[in-house]
Amino acid sequence: MKRRFLLGGLLVALLLVAMVVVACGDEEETTTTAARASSDTTAAPESSDTTAAPASSDTTAAAAKEETLIFGVITSVTGPMAPGFKAIYDSVGPVKELLNSKGGVTVGDTHYTIDIVAYDDQSTTDGAMTAINKIMQDGVMYLYAPMFMPNNLAIAQLCEESKIIRMKSFGAGADEVNPSNPYMFFTNAGVENIEPFYDYATAKYPDVKKVAIIAPDDPGGSTYVELVKSTVAASGLEEVYYELYPMGTEDYYPILNKALAAKPDAIDVIYGIPPWTSAVINQSRELGFTGPIFAPCTAGDSNILKGMVKPEYLTDILSTAPDVYSDKMLPIVKELRALVEEQGTSWEMDSLHLLDVFTILVQAMEGAQSVDTEQIVAYIDSGQMASFDTIYGPGEWGSHPEIYGNNHCGKKPLLMSIFKDGNLDFEFVQ
Repeated sequence: MKRRFLLGGLLVALLLVAMVVVACGDEEETTTTAARASSDTTAAPESSDTTAAPASSDTTAAAAKEETLIFGVITSVTGPMAPGFKAIYDSVGPVKELLNSKGGVTVGDTHYTIDIVAYDDQSTTDGAMTAINKIMQDGVMYLYAPMFMPNNLAIAQLCEESKIIRMKSFGAGADEVNPSNPYMFFTNAGVENIEPFYDYATAKYPDVKKVAIIAPDDPGGSTYVELVKSTVAASGLEEVYYELYPMGTEDYYPILNKALAAKPDAIDVIYGIPPWTSAVINQSRELGFTGPIFAPCTAGDSNILKGMVKPEYLTDILSTAPDVYSDKMLPIVKELRALVEEQGTSWEMDSLHLLDVFTILVQAMEGAQSVDTEQIVAYIDSGQMASFDTIYGPGEWGSHPEIYGNNHCGKKPLLMSIFKDGNLDFEFVQ
């Protein structure tokens, strides 16, 4: 299929922070730990309950020294966005334990135990600036960046000047990833899903000829919107209606009445969180729409969505999202699920973001044989890390360089949640 992609705006928004202080001395075993963030800016204080398992012997057999790397996370622990990002915060301890049980990081003769510290952006750009200043004071050099795009943009200049690596597991906007921000990465670029999604959707629903696009009015998703519009056209489909709704909308009937008057065969919601996408689904079905509903850039956590859509309306819905309860999830995901559930917190799609990013970061460090951020970025940019393992299967860098101007966006298998007759099925689409 012919690719036609347009440069787009921004996106809502993830990655790590770690610090290394190398101690002198060849004969002593040393442990170097960054200063802990104070309780008012950290979300995950270290405790004996979340102490990571020791690294496996085969990984550390050649290591003569022991040190600690700190990966940082900026997320909303307080403020209005905190409920939406709670699963990220709750995954800090389990992800730390799992990564260390897999061996942590080994570079040369040094084995690094991983610590993960969460910093609260308080759901504001000012809070994000407070958090990044604390991170810089703590010497953390690896960061899971704020998912909320304005907060990530607010800290970008300081991170770039300090050569702090930032990563997010999902992203779209070229304002975040571009040659002017060489230390910023999306480990999974949402834009990578759009064309294969439409290949899959049009094969599954060959009678769809006309599409109505109804999506959030979020500057962070503008790249998604433009790419969906161009892919609809490239797929030989007709766009018969298009409207963006204000985030937080609850009454979609006025929009849907206009959209359905255009007689679409399918509605594309592009992306959103379950309260929005479920409302569009429920209300469109109430108005008599029976065609498929597409979400090429995810309708949110599939199991949460399933619980919010009326059972009689839960059919002919496609969303690019994992079913985190599926037996098809890879073993590492199932291991994380056990740890998250063991601590009594919610297991959902956002529980996977930190593991997704930090798994790839560890591979970059060990491939570069360095914990220096300049050398890590140079290693990725050189093409030596053309492929890597993700928690969803094989991955590689280089999604849509024509949009981002570099190879800092990752690709992975297409994750497809399929709702039919009240049931949720899941497929990895290669």
